[in-house]
Amino acid sequence: MPQLLRDIFASADIRLLIPVTHILLILVLSAIILRLIDAALKRLPQMIRPSDLLGVARVTQRAETLRHIIRSVSKVIVFVIALVLIAEELGYDTSTVLAGFGIAGLAVGFGAQSLVKDVISGFFILLEDQYGVGDVVRIGDFTGVVEHMTLRSTVLRNVEGQVHVVPNGNIQHVTVMTKEWARAVLDVTVRHDGHLGKTFDALERVAKRLAQDWPDRVLETPSVLGVEKLDDTGITIRSVVKTPPFKHADVMREWRRRVKEEFDRCDIHFAQKMPTV
Repeated sequence: MPQLLRDIFASADIRLLIPVTHILLILVLSAIILRLIDAALKRLPQMIRPSDLLGVARVTQRAETLRHIIRSVSKVIVFVIALVLIAEELGYDTSTVLAGFGIAGLAVGFGAQSLVKDVISGFFILLEDQYGVGDVVRIGDFTGVVEHMTLRSTVLRNVEGQVHVVPNGNIQHVTVMTKEWARAVLDVTVRHDGHLGKTFDALERVAKRLAQDWPDRVLETPSVLGVEKLDDTGITIRSVVKTPPFKHADVMREWRRRVKEEFDRCDIHFAQKMPTV
């Protein structure tokens, strides 16, 4: 067997074996580099420290988004470098090819300024952690949950299931409605002839029971702030409470139901809109 191998290698052209060996090494090193990048990206959630318990989900979302983008960019870079090195081993003049790529890239850059703008905007959105996958945001006329993010665009899905793809370069103003925590605001309008003290007591009782019954969705006891508005329709009393992200709508629905039941029990009447004449 050793003699057979020596005969094979002796008959082979050494000038052919060297570039083939180099190409195999380039492919193996490329695969190893990609594996190392994947292994490092799996540890990304441990590298980003959450500020509190609510930040754990936020860190997971951000790490997942960054992992997909970094892995995609890394694959492209490693592939291009490996392709250039393999071309050199095969005897091609890569300087001419690279110069041609440079000129073509310059021409494409002028023709794709909007794409470059999208990519730069997407980079800073991720770098500054303005919002991430899973956040509920309002971008221009579109509101929805961020389902997917790339350096080029942000994908939103609204409550009706409609998907909106927004180029990052077109984003001027963003309203993030679930950044670490949300706030439920309840306005109740009662009649002028009602007893305010009785109304405040009823709202306080409902608030305390809501905090006791829903400790996972109500982060603190709701606060009855007081009279928010006073007009010919009635007296508007505002209450607020802090909730986890995505839970404020559920809290609002339950809160309204309990207030209605408590007002019925205490004979407190909501204000009615005055008829127009």
